[in-house]
Amino acid sequence: MSFARFSSDFLMETFTLVDNLFINEHLPYCDEKQIKVYLYGLFLCSNPANDNSVDALCAKLDMTESAILSTYGYFEDMGLVRIISQKPLEVKYLSLKKSMQPPKKYKGEKWNDFNAHLQQLFPERMLTPNEYNEFYMFLDESKMEQDAMLMIVQYCIDLKGMNVRYPYILTVARNWASDGVRNASDVEDKLKEYDTQSEQMRTVLAALGRKGAAELEDKQMLLKWTRVWGYELDAILTAIKTLKGGKSFNKLDARLDEFYRMSIFTAAEMNDYRAHHEHLRNLALSVNKNLGVFYESFDHEIEVYIVPWTAKGFSDDALVKIAHHCFITNVRTLDGMNNVVNKFYAQGLLTSESIDEYLHTQIVTDGKIKKIIEKSGRSRAVTQSDREYYRTWTVVWGFDDSVILYAAEMSVGKTYPTPYINQLLSGYKSKGVTTVEDAKKISPVIPEQTRKANFEERSYTKEELQSIVTSIDSLKDAKV
Repeated sequence: MSFARFSSDFLMETFTLVDNLFINEHLPYCDEKQIKVYLYGLFLCSNPANDNSVDALCAKLDMTESAILSTYGYFEDMGLVRIISQKPLEVKYLSLKKSMQPPKKYKGEKWNDFNAHLQQLFPERMLTPNEYNEFYMFLDESKMEQDAMLMIVQYCIDLKGMNVRYPYILTVARNWASDGVRNASDVEDKLKEYDTQSEQMRTVLAALGRKGAAELEDKQMLLKWTRVWGYELDAILTAIKTLKGGKSFNKLDARLDEFYRMSIFTAAEMNDYRAHHEHLRNLALSVNKNLGVFYESFDHEIEVYIVPWTAKGFSDDALVKIAHHCFITNVRTLDGMNNVVNKFYAQGLLTSESIDEYLHTQIVTDGKIKKIIEKSGRSRAVTQSDREYYRTWTVVWGFDDSVILYAAEMSVGKTYPTPYINQLLSGYKSKGVTTVEDAKKISPVIPEQTRKANFEERSYTKEELQSIVTSIDSLKDAKV
């Protein structure tokens, strides 16, 4: 442990140095979140006293861990960082000067024509050796033809202007290579795809409230939505209407990805989903009100609790009633309510009416059990064990309340009344006693010491015991 360290005030008054190479070669081609991740990570490297866990980074930048990992993956491709570990996330920032050095030497003869044509595309400035080297490495790795690469460079210049830098061009080339673009003919086909979707793009841009021309990333997204995912234009426009707050291509992409994962493809299906989602939101609000909880966002609750509950077949009124029941019985969390919901589901109680009937039956039954407890000379609340005993005595053994109450009277003064009632009723059952009159004619349970004296012990083989155990286990299924 260091014996000395900077105060937080001192650290906040210092500076984080950003290499000009990053500002000149990379920053113009990064989006807002990529810049935030790189700069804040650089700040954490310079100030180790700060909490630089990935959770803290997610909270500070309002990003998910997967988004941060993806961003660092991009910077790793650029040679700016190295991802040491993904779980837990550990990133090492690298020297930008080393990242600009050619890792491999190439023979000039192979690239003479390519170099000449590439430089002609940038008449206002001279390309650096490092830029050439980056193109060489990409062409070697992707097996893309030189003519195709030159066409992509020209396309990027037309789109971004003469100041476009190689990281952006290579990003485009990598995306197209992943779509199978390898030669000039493939590039022409890709450009034709962009041309044919121009009218669709104008419509989408207008629906998003965007002015100006579409970016290349926008065109690639639209192609993915229409050609890969199979969305028609009317479905895309309907998805735009579901967006809240600021509308953008990234938000639309996320919403269509959500619909795609749920196999929702048409405008009609999206409209049905919107109405259903609003219904689920209102249901969540009613559940929370009756349960006594409050959440600003309902998305997590709907996904984890409301949707599974409704999928089980519970009516809205039933869930609201269960929430109110939970509140009265001091169950004040959604997880606690989920346990209660599962118990009702196991009993097949899915409607408000069936739950009302069940609760009324339980109240009546508890009243009967309360009388049995009082008859045995005690005064206490009914427990779950009492309910299980009563169910066994009535449903399984077949006794009516009069016989059970008589057995309770016989147990007055006993140290353990309930076990004594069990013994009495077990004896009645073995003798076929079903009425109070018959119960009065037989002797009470034989005391433990007398039973031991008169009881003839028997011995059993291992096979007989195993058979008995199996037989007893089968009693678990004898539920009513």
